[in-house]
Amino acid sequence: MGKANVPIGGIALPDSTLSLLWDSTRLRLLVEIGRRGSLSAAARAVGIGQPTASEHLRILEAAAGQRLVERNGRGSTFTEAGTVLALHAAQALQTLEAGEEELARLSGLEAGTIRIGASTTPGVYLLPDTLGCFRRDHPNVSVEVEIAASGEIVDRLLAGSVQLALVGETETDERIRLEPFVSDEIVGVAKPGALVLRDGRVRAKELSAQTLLVREPRSSTRRVAERALLAARVWPERTWELDSSEAIKRAAREGLGVAFLSRYAVAEEVERGELEPFRIAGQRPLERTLSVARLARRPLTPSEKGFVATLTRCCTKNEAYAAACVAGASGRARAPGGRPSGPSRAGRRAGRRP
Repeated sequence: MGKANVPIGGIALPDSTLSLLWDSTRLRLLVEIGRRGSLSAAARAVGIGQPTASEHLRILEAAAGQRLVERNGRGSTFTEAGTVLALHAAQALQTLEAGEEELARLSGLEAGTIRIGASTTPGVYLLPDTLGCFRRDHPNVSVEVEIAASGEIVDRLLAGSVQLALVGETETDERIRLEPFVSDEIVGVAKPGALVLRDGRVRAKELSAQTLLVREPRSSTRRVAERALLAARVWPERTWELDSSEAIKRAAREGLGVAFLSRYAVAEEVERGELEPFRIAGQRPLERTLSVARLARRPLTPSEKGFVATLTRCCTKNEAYAAACVAGASGRARAPGGRPSGPSRAGRRAGRRP
């Protein structure tokens, strides 16, 4: 028997065409295989048995005319074709979710889930305060958060794993729209008294003799700092790569090296006198913006618009606090023994954390 043809918009398509085989279960199955790296785990996440999941995958592969998933003893990975289809499946699910949210809004309800990816600086030092504010204003909207380096978070946005991404400076293309929400400065920090500073600045020659404490290669913070060091012709004697800003701060407090971190990451330690901030002599401050990234073709849902508004409002307070801490520390007088004498009274007033 030949295949039946189903007319769509005047065009006859065979009933095995992929566009006629998609349903929410198959869309979710592909997305979950990518997230979990296992067909069985993806089946559990979708709420179906593995035999059913295998049959869904077989139907999709037959319609696509090529293998979508490679399975081995360690799990399941996408082929190139599978990666392409999973990306579109994730975008289709996000569009359906946005439609459901719009319908709920028309009914006077607000609900749903926002999946957010964030790089370390906004994810650890800005997002918690924002989520507290957002929960009070939008109690029926849940938020799921993933934290990784900026480059990794952008990859997850493109793959459909997250709907919004909070990132620092990163490379993007026309598929992504970036909307700045707060300014930032990457500041140098060291154990108090470890460097000879003049007006809060250190000479490039002295900096070259230090061990540089850095984040992973795809970190926006590291990228900005390394570009500034190159411009200042600073080549540190040693580089020590650590996997978190907290580990870097701890190492710097112990005098194991110097680091360049977001002022949001170091504001509290600077205020307590545990770290001393500095800038590079002869160089401009290392300023950048933190942005909300989203897929350019996908409009924000009402709850996402509410989240971005809350984020911008909350971060304005954090920005003032962090800037005051760094500025106050730069103006401190040296006490005997080379340790800072503590923040000025004006700095304490301006730098009080909200």
